[in-house]
Amino acid sequence: MFYFTKQSLRHYWELMRELAVNDFKLKYNSSALGYVWSLLRPLALFLVLYLVFSVFLRIGGGQTNYQFYLLLGIICWTFFADTTLVAMQSIVNKGGLVKKVYVPKMIIVVAASLTSLMTFFLNLAVFFIFVFIFRAPLNWHLIFFPLYILELYIFSLGLSLILSALYVSLRDLAHIWEIILQVLFYVTPIIYPLNIIPEKYHQIIFLNPLAQIIQSMRFASVNQWATTSSFGAYAFLITGLVFILGIYIFRRRSPYFSEKI
Repeated sequence: MFYFTKQSLRHYWELMRELAVNDFKLKYNSSALGYVWSLLRPLALFLVLYLVFSVFLRIGGGQTNYQFYLLLGIICWTFFADTTLVAMQSIVNKGGLVKKVYVPKMIIVVAASLTSLMTFFLNLAVFFIFVFIFRAPLNWHLIFFPLYILELYIFSLGLSLILSALYVSLRDLAHIWEIILQVLFYVTPIIYPLNIIPEKYHQIIFLNPLAQIIQSMRFASVNQWATTSSFGAYAFLITGLVFILGIYIFRRRSPYFSEKI
């Protein structure tokens, strides 16, 4: 059980911020293009998928602003995948810090997620620059956009806490999670508009909270036609439960990290 004072909370916050900023800088330290590489990856994926599914197969060609629908989905997915993959390995990668310095180990996972969050915000800024350049109409639902960002972050962090706690003992989890991410990419409506799928299957798709969160973010920005559902409350509930479960599992296993790293 941790008891935090105001001074210790400030100290831990500064440490977490320092870890996140340092990891962000180190990520691009030896790169000529720096952050641009993090932008080029989702943009390259977007261009390939847009050409294949909109131009050649014409899956999204009939939808207004399909290019923004696709780009926002890819940006959100890239954040989710990067956060869980990087944060999952953060405890092991910071093994020296875990063994030599006493800090709440959860800070290391949160700092790793904040590094991905910084890249996510930069990518979102580029997305909205494109929106303004091409004069895509925004709607009043945009006021809810920060709420959906928070929901996506908390869901990703909750999963990251679970994965990082398990990864210390099960290193094969990284490969297992990569396979799961590949499956999730296609069962989540990243590429395709939901209206090409029979409506009776929509509720099944929205059992995946990630699908509901990304669709809500689209609906709140430039894609009023993006299908949402009554599962919005369900997504909030699952996000909260995953986060609480993540904290519980992490705290139960964290006392044994030093022995297994």
